[in-house]
Amino acid sequence: MKHKGNKNLSFTQRLQIETLYNSKHKVKEIAQILQLHISTIYYELKKGLYEHTTKQDRFWKVYEYKEIKYSANIAQDRYNQVCLNKGRDLKIGKDFGLVEYMEKRVNEDKISPCAVLGEIKYKKMPFTIISKTTLYRYIDMGIFANIKIEKRKKAYKKVTIKRAPKGTSIEKRPLEIRQRKTFGHWEMDCVCGSNKATLLVLSERLTRKEIIFQMQDQKANSVIHCLNVLERRFGAMFKKVFKTITVDNGSEFSDFKGLEKSCYGRNAKRTLVYYCHPYCSSERGTNERLNREIRRLIPKSTPLSKYTIEDIKKVEDWVNNYPREVLGYATSQELFDKQIQSLA
Repeated sequence: MKHKGNKNLSFTQRLQIETLYNSKHKVKEIAQILQLHISTIYYELKKGLYEHTTKQDRFWKVYEYKEIKYSANIAQDRYNQVCLNKGRDLKIGKDFGLVEYMEKRVNEDKISPCAVLGEIKYKKMPFTIISKTTLYRYIDMGIFANIKIEKRKKAYKKVTIKRAPKGTSIEKRPLEIRQRKTFGHWEMDCVCGSNKATLLVLSERLTRKEIIFQMQDQKANSVIHCLNVLERRFGAMFKKVFKTITVDNGSEFSDFKGLEKSCYGRNAKRTLVYYCHPYCSSERGTNERLNREIRRLIPKSTPLSKYTIEDIKKVEDWVNNYPREVLGYATSQELFDKQIQSLA
């Protein structure tokens, strides 16, 4: 038998204790099987014992039996809690306001922890300042008990380009647009639901401003109608705000002459449209990234026809008022409004 020591047990060892103890093995037997000191087993049992209730049907009656069992999970949680209380003090100290604000923004407003942290720094809010690394370490430790992080891996698929793009190729788009040095250059795409209804989404490359239209179908005429509505909304400023639009090769964007033609005159042009290479969604990176934000509120399997115009406007406002790291934790709406004011 092993001598008494201070070595902490692993979760696997706790699971072994759970199996042995709950199958009625004696403490001395468990210590011999696991080659641990008997006092170590007694100490572990204190951390993980709980009252288990079992119900049985006998002679048309339900009887309850209570017995003491050991749970490896309970013991591990208590061990983790002890570890949290050891060592240096937490950087956030007793800043309960930070914890409450962080949990509210993440759970109710659907903002990522990193974005909330950036927002706090950007707005100089009266909370303890911690780094991104420290924040996510505290979340893993359970300091922010109501915040859970899901880690997902994205699968990338290699594709082969087999045909040339329609209209003016993205290869002819000026370098300054690609480098996001100027305002007024957009990307456009459709977000589809489980029925014919779809969303037309425009994303401004510099400010990441989103404009979302709800369409009854995914056809070229519907897209042109939305651009006509947008042109009337902005009036004379349209050409300054929508200098270029980059799209993919979907059939809904096939009428490039209709997309570029102004609704105010036969020969007037309202914008320039550039077409990505086929199967190269990365050439509309802003669009693709912000479409993921929309999917957080409108899942893929959802029929879009069930959403009202007001519902879509709330989604648009949420995306545009999200504090973004790439913008120094300003929001798209803030930066877009500044650009419009400078044009006016």
